[in-house]
Amino acid sequence: MFKKLIAVTLIMTLMIAATACGKKDMTTFDKIKDKKEVTFAMSGAYPPFNYIDEDGEVTGFDIEIANAIADKMGVKAVPITTAWDGIIGGLKGNRFDMIIGSMAITEDRLKEVNFSDPYYYDGAQFFAKTDSGLNSIEDLDNGKVGVVTGTTFHEYLEGLDNIDEILQFESDVDNMKSVEQGRIDGLVTGKFVGLMGPEKYGVEIEPVGSLLYAEDIAIAIRKEDTKLLEEVNKALKAIIEDGTYEEISNRYFGQNILEK
Repeated sequence: MFKKLIAVTLIMTLMIAATACGKKDMTTFDKIKDKKEVTFAMSGAYPPFNYIDEDGEVTGFDIEIANAIADKMGVKAVPITTAWDGIIGGLKGNRFDMIIGSMAITEDRLKEVNFSDPYYYDGAQFFAKTDSGLNSIEDLDNGKVGVVTGTTFHEYLEGLDNIDEILQFESDVDNMKSVEQGRIDGLVTGKFVGLMGPEKYGVEIEPVGSLLYAEDIAIAIRKEDTKLLEEVNKALKAIIEDGTYEEISNRYFGQNILEK
């Protein structure tokens, strides 16, 4: 009897150890499939791509794309809002599985994370108060221009000799209102975000000049999560091919923003 008890105990110990090892060896994608949900981050302050609605819910284009991708993967998408400045640190610290928050691919970011195929194309645009008389950002003299903290727009403005002060905001909503109030000469943000300002927030701003530069927007994923990257790209391709992507894009922008 004693020997049987030892044998049973040994078997149970081995089973627990095997289960523990199995869990430990699971990839991020395995864990996502196991818990049937995938977490993704964004600022929640970049309308119409991601923002908090009147009911306190996170919504927007990014959210709907994330939901569609998760659906193709057979899991539920769970949004997490966080400050943009430091969002890559949050990803690398395993606070969430990926970033679907209108992040542009840059050489510096590629050193820290991997990116999916682009899920839309955008560009940096200078916006000023309506009827400002400006023809381009180059018309400014000792200019004061606003950006959201941690964006590529800030880096671009640092290279312009005619910009005297770069003001940083937590959201483009505050940025736009500062332009309208005359606190700053203009702002630099994504083209689609700025164009929605007058309709969405009633601010009197308009694009000035052509695009400052183009950007490929993609999903950021940890370097080690190669299987997740592969599955996200497969899911993204699927929603593009079955028309889901175009339907979402047309609803928000009246056009397919994946077409250059």
